[in-house]
Amino acid sequence: MNEKKISADILNKYQLPKREQVDKLLAEEAEKSSLKIIVLDDDPTGVQTVHDVSVYTDWSVESMREGFAEKNKLFFVLTNSRGFTEEETIKAHREIVNNVEIAASEANMKYCIMNRSDSTLRGHFPLETRIVKEEMEKRNSWKVDGEILCPYFKEGGRFTLNNVHYVKYGDELVPAGQTEFAKDETFGYTSSNLCEVRKESEAGGIIVVGSHTAKTTAQLNELKNISDITFIELNSDLVLEEGKLEEETKRVLGMIQDLIRKGTTVCVSTKRALLK
Repeated sequence: MNEKKISADILNKYQLPKREQVDKLLAEEAEKSSLKIIVLDDDPTGVQTVHDVSVYTDWSVESMREGFAEKNKLFFVLTNSRGFTEEETIKAHREIVNNVEIAASEANMKYCIMNRSDSTLRGHFPLETRIVKEEMEKRNSWKVDGEILCPYFKEGGRFTLNNVHYVKYGDELVPAGQTEFAKDETFGYTSSNLCEVRKESEAGGIIVVGSHTAKTTAQLNELKNISDITFIELNSDLVLEEGKLEEETKRVLGMIQDLIRKGTTVCVSTKRALLK
């Protein structure tokens, strides 16, 4: 979290490989490979930059069959899951792997799944890749060897140096955790080092306890035995005072956002007393 801004001149130290040579080597390896590559794209802005490949807007078994029947080695599936809740993205990715597995088995083909997300680290990571890994391993005898995290977008000035992700502003490279992208209300973060970003993304979460009943109060009290959760009480009694509940809601939301950005799991509850 203590990364500093650096001069963009550092990029000149890295010699880029010749594009033609890379394309040639990639084409040769693709020709030798029997893998079908499925790219799961969580936002429409990504698929707008590709061409000569199919983009499926659903992940039905029928669509996956079509993808495996294509001559191309690769096809995209637009999940749009950046706009999903955690529960929705878990459900969607389980369905995707299940349907891919059905199509792959029928075509007698091996496959590889890639997740494309935001180059400034916003999205359901590492949740989505974890679900994909778990679901693939359930259905196969092999295990996933590892995971490669590669955030990069040259045209947008997004680079990673020594595990730190930067966004280029003018002549400077600014650590991503210090940019406006890191203040995203849904996927905010504070770290710029990719190792720390992953831990931060895994740790943060929110638990909401609403109705005042004996059961939910007992569940809340049980939760309080877990030391890694920060508890916030919303003063719901302020509903009786004009304008006060809105102020209280803003206060609590601000606290929640700050804590989640730091990777803290938060439990929010209303007051446990009945209004009379």
